[in-house]
Amino acid sequence: MRTLILSLVLLLSCHLVDTQKGDTSYPSLKLKSVHQLIMTDTLNFDFSGIVQKDDSIFVVADKPWNTYIYSIAFNQDGWFVDAQRAITSTEKFDLEAIDFSDGNFYLANEYTGSVNLLVPGATEIQPIPINFDAHGLAPGTWKNAGWEGLAIDATKKTMYLTKERQPRFIIAVDMATWTIKEQFDIPQTESNDFSDAKFHKGHLYLLERNGNYVTKINPKTKKVLAKYHYRHIASHPKGKLYEPEKYGMAEALLLTENEIWIGIDNNGLDVSDYAQQAYRLKAKAPAILKFERPKDF
Repeated sequence: MRTLILSLVLLLSCHLVDTQKGDTSYPSLKLKSVHQLIMTDTLNFDFSGIVQKDDSIFVVADKPWNTYIYSIAFNQDGWFVDAQRAITSTEKFDLEAIDFSDGNFYLANEYTGSVNLLVPGATEIQPIPINFDAHGLAPGTWKNAGWEGLAIDATKKTMYLTKERQPRFIIAVDMATWTIKEQFDIPQTESNDFSDAKFHKGHLYLLERNGNYVTKINPKTKKVLAKYHYRHIASHPKGKLYEPEKYGMAEALLLTENEIWIGIDNNGLDVSDYAQQAYRLKAKAPAILKFERPKDF
């Protein structure tokens, strides 16, 4: 009996250790390349969101001085971040998510909990009157645990907002009336947070930061259809890409026809020895990880 009990304890301990390391049953994304963003000033650029508009890539960062929508200029010398479009607001800036639909940019401000519209030709972003109160939600009180992802289904005129943590959840918003249609989550079996979201070809894709996952769900059934990890790159046993940092650092998600881009926010930290040796990263610039997009994902 004592032997049986001891065996069960050892088995349970091994299971707990494996769980803490993360579920390795999901396939890994295949890395294509790593690119650091080159800034034109010395201020921290805490990379927080990314979107594609036609052939251009736009990004945002989450510090109060990041009062622009930035574009990425690609050339043989690197990926340069240019202040493309100045934006103003009566609110303190903490932009954590961006999407584009029907000629307009949409941005989420985590600090105030507002979701905002930027129309063509304007500089001031306009808060959207979503009926949060009717559902007992107070995003303005969530501070650093608020909106991290914003994804638009342009066909069905639905906006998805992802709350980061404590607790995490997703809301679906009717863009015709700006009313909340539903609130839901997916099983928190591998991660306890969301850090970005994108909608592509009928499916919602979620960035689960602390678990290092990109997750594909059916927005109608709320079922997880597929999940891939990038842990072997961002949380390698030899170190994270930037250190010291105990949490996940991925903040931005972009899907193209053939690739998945994951933006890493370095939070002002230097690259790790591992990142220098493995990917020749340097200094304190944030990075984009480019992966092959698996077939049917």
